[in-house]
Amino acid sequence: MTEKESINCWIISSGLIGCENQCIGLAEELNFNYEIKKINPGKILSITAPYGTPRKVKNFVKPWPKYIIGAGRKTIPYMKYLKSKLRDDVFTIFLQNPKIKTSNFDFVWAPLHDEIKGANTFSTLLSPGRVSQDLITKELDKWSNKFSVLPEPFLTILIGGKTKAFSFDKKECFSILETISRSIKEGWTPLISTSRRTPQFLKEEIRNIIKNSPHYFYDNYGDNPYYAFLGVSNIAIVTPDSVNMISEAITANQSTYIFDLECRSKRINKFLIQLEKGNFVKKINGKINEFHFEKSNATKEIADHLAKLI
Repeated sequence: MTEKESINCWIISSGLIGCENQCIGLAEELNFNYEIKKINPGKILSITAPYGTPRKVKNFVKPWPKYIIGAGRKTIPYMKYLKSKLRDDVFTIFLQNPKIKTSNFDFVWAPLHDEIKGANTFSTLLSPGRVSQDLITKELDKWSNKFSVLPEPFLTILIGGKTKAFSFDKKECFSILETISRSIKEGWTPLISTSRRTPQFLKEEIRNIIKNSPHYFYDNYGDNPYYAFLGVSNIAIVTPDSVNMISEAITANQSTYIFDLECRSKRINKFLIQLEKGNFVKKINGKINEFHFEKSNATKEIADHLAKLI
């Protein structure tokens, strides 16, 4: 593969961390020397994306990149703008379902459950992300002092929050709390990470449950030990609202359990069913134990495929 110093890549980011991390993960796997270009679309473009054309963007200046990676619909007008300007001098890579013709890009990755077809497309069951041995080792070194005072075994618990597909109602929150409480009684030290979408009620109740037991609780303040969690533990329990979180847990070789929450999305339900059929995840049913599954790394699969094209 080309040496990192000889490659110039822009990652177009609208500020969505999940999308940005997908792009960063792929850029790092491809050994690209990347720069993140933040965009700030106005109200009209935010509504009309993936359609529409951006006005001149101040931070889009020479030297132009050889590669552009973007994810999320708001990045699409900017990617199309750059492609129309640079034409064959740039290779555009879009991650996720663009909701427009894939021919607008040089390459499109989309998850299998989106069923995107096209000569320039590639699909995997899991999503790309930043999980790598180098990153996890680095994060473990950074957080080792925090974890060294906690008793093993560790259990990573990743909690998202309300989306169009998931309600996180009180009944479901109590089910999550019951699982956390039971894991503590079974001797696990919970390493819990919540998101900005996590209901405040759920965060407060988690604090009440864990306050008298060894634990680590990240609630969106300060540095995030997310990748260190995935390195120090062997088992993770994940809420199903985030395809990225589930994918990264599996990529980090965690025996991954899914909280049983009602899903109103056929797409995500299809993803979850495919994961269960492939024995990549299990629903929580009784005791939590490690289980065998075939290792999978979508980021590497996508990078290996792209390496043949670029």
